Amino acid sequence: MIKPGQIEVDVYQTSSRVVHANHSFINRLMLLGICMLMLGMMSGCFVEQKRKRGIKQLHILRTNGYVEYVTKYRSNDQRSKVGAGTTKSKESIFEENIKLEMDGYVYHPNFLEFSAAGLFGLLQYDYEDVFNNRKRTTSDPGTIVEFDVSGQFLKKKSYPFSIYARRQRNLQPRAFQSSLEVTTTNYGFIWRIIDEKMPTSLQFSDSDVRLEPLSDFEQNGRQQNTLLRFDTEYRFSDNNYLSFNYEYRKTQEEPFGFNYDTNELTLSHNLNFGPQKQHRLESTLNNYDQKGSFQIKRVRWREIVRFQHTENVRSWYQFEAIDRKQGNLAGVVPLEERSYSISGTIEHRVYDSLVTQFHSYGQTQNFNSNLDINRYGAQVSLDYRKKNRWGSLLATYQGRLEREDRKGGEQIIEILDERHTFDDLQPRVLSNTRIRTSSIFVTGEDRTTTYLQGRDYSVRQLGDQVELERIPTGRIIDGQTVLIDYLFQVGGSFTLDTMSQQMSLRQRFNMGLEPYVRYLKQDQTVTPTETSGVTPETISAYLIGVEYKHDTLRLGIEYEDHYSNINPFVAIRANASLKRRFSRGAMGQLRLRWSDITYFDPNARDLKFFTAEGRYRHPITPKFIVETSVLYRQENDSLSGDDEGIDIDFTLEWNIRQTEIRLTYEYGKFQDVFASNEQTALYLQIRRSF
Repeated sequence: MIKPGQIEVDVYQTSSRVVHANHSFINRLMLLGICMLMLGMMSGCFVEQKRKRGIKQLHILRTNGYVEYVTKYRSNDQRSKVGAGTTKSKESIFEENIKLEMDGYVYHPNFLEFSAAGLFGLLQYDYEDVFNNRKRTTSDPGTIVEFDVSGQFLKKKSYPFSIYARRQRNLQPRAFQSSLEVTTTNYGFIWRIIDEKMPTSLQFSDSDVRLEPLSDFEQNGRQQNTLLRFDTEYRFSDNNYLSFNYEYRKTQEEPFGFNYDTNELTLSHNLNFGPQKQHRLESTLNNYDQKGSFQIKRVRWREIVRFQHTENVRSWYQFEAIDRKQGNLAGVVPLEERSYSISGTIEHRVYDSLVTQFHSYGQTQNFNSNLDINRYGAQVSLDYRKKNRWGSLLATYQGRLEREDRKGGEQIIEILDERHTFDDLQPRVLSNTRIRTSSIFVTGEDRTTTYLQGRDYSVRQLGDQVELERIPTGRIIDGQTVLIDYLFQVGGSFTLDTMSQQMSLRQRFNMGLEPYVRYLKQDQTVTPTETSGVTPETISAYLIGVEYKHDTLRLGIEYEDHYSNINPFVAIRANASLKRRFSRGAMGQLRLRWSDITYFDPNARDLKFFTAEGRYRHPITPKFIVETSVLYRQENDSLSGDDEGIDIDFTLEWNIRQTEIRLTYEYGKFQDVFASNEQTALYLQIRRSF
């Protein structure tokens, strides 16, 4: 699927290839020499095996490889409608690669079994961007080296040992930026002792991820991780065993300068008891110590006991104590917390027809700011399933009561790397309340891209909650996961009471029809009522819908009336999908989605959203395949304006004996009230196996 900032065919790159001709010629000579050396070594192995008599020391079971040529073009043209200027970018990438692979063993498969692969290639790229008639270019040749070597010693013994070394590289296209070259190098070993009484393992790994934008005007990134892990277990019997785990991690990240070491110790004991060993006790003691840019010290003790009273009745109970100290990167007072929690659950089953649960819990937290938080509550739930003459009936109910008491001073807590995946129809609500919106910091998972409020995402306050929504013409694409840092505030003296009920009912008819209804009721009160910073939410919402399923056809429509004093709305949603197989293995797929949502005061907003997606795959011959897809999107938003766009992908795959050819063309056009984008992309890969 085309994303903002992808590819275009252009012949301007030809001149840059001539400029680097001398470098490329030298690199090709080096590559040819390396390949001839590896082929010579492989052929020498075969000759040596033919000469030897008796036991062969080196056995090559499989050898193969391929040569390939890859061309990639990307272009983006964004024209601002609000006077922010015009941005254009073009990128071309050429790769010439050769890969060799082999599997075998030394002396005997049980002594050393190995696999080895190496890829060597030449890379040449050109990147150009123009912003308001200011032009910047980057062009450079380079080499590509990948390898994957692994070996397993004594795999049939009780002490097998494995070792590996790998390097992988890929280019990741990014919206409105040059592609990101990601090179991951890792190596390590695993040693195990297989013993019924005391199984043990030792593991070491070192990973180095280099993130290098093709543009010279962006910062490089790097992520280094070292892991040492030791696990052992002592089995007193099959129902009584003690486990010990130690883990050391060293992490360094650039360009943000994170650098910390972590030591973690875990001691756990498991005991099955009772006349038939049907009950279970699990005890865990964990010590976590992280030093460096972000410091954490935490001790956690947890006890869980499970009882199987009868065939239909069981219960489980948990106690947990935590003592933690946490530093920060924002200059606020470090966090110190002690907390204790206890919970219990009783479950009764009537076959698979009715499952009833009763759950109660309590927790107390004490912070260094003299803030005390106490929570306690209870919950009951029922899950009913019953077959009938028309199909099956499913019903659920859940009721919850909770009280939260807070007393004491204010405490600022820092959250790092909270993960959220953006969806066009569902803004991301941050996990905590009373957030300082000025502290919100959003980056990509690669940690080299920082996203900006107003350009890439918008922030909206809803009561004491905060939600983020991506801007369609920004650099965050639909379905992308980001990391969010922020500060939030806890404290004050108040009592928050919550009572909620949820119910659902669904009838699955044998003919494929499934009507359903859901209801949610929540009442929250805060004492004293004039407490600032806390917004109790009252909700009364119901949803009615129906689905129809027949073979590969899916149809659905639903109506939701969601009353809330914070964010009330009424929504109608519909969807449809169909898969169809045709003659000669061809297959088509169609998906439609439509929503009409009206939000009322205090956040009045009208939103209409429609997408249509079609895919078609046609094997013209068993070795010649054509695939295409089209995605159309339209959104009418009274708050942020209207937008509309289309993405088209077309792919050819052709296998001619040992030659594979893949050609992909992509086109996208998108516009909203802020800007209009147009993107094209071309990808060509030719691979010859041997």
